[in-house]
Amino acid sequence: VKGLTLTMSRMDSTTLETKAFEKMNKLRLLQLSGIQLDGDYKNLSRHLRWLSWHGIPLKFTPADFHQDSLVAIDLKYSNLERVWRKSQV
Repeated sequence: VKGLTLTMSRMDSTTLETKAFEKMNKLRLLQLSGIQLDGDYKNLSRHLRWLSWHGIPLKFTPADFHQDSLVAIDLKYSNLERVWRKSQV
């Protein structure tokens, strides 16, 4: 799987275990809306290039989330206060 889109209405938010993504090591595009993830974010692909996660409930991106390959990120309607662990410049 190289791309995955999961959309739920805001009223029917769904929680998924990050372990569901563990074997999707070729995942490059992930679009989530109305989805909450629970578990270790290291289970998401290290090769993820495009992340669109509308309504992300977190305040900070988890330390174990691989961000190095991301070239596009869309976090509309999120609660994030800080996205990057360190300066990306």
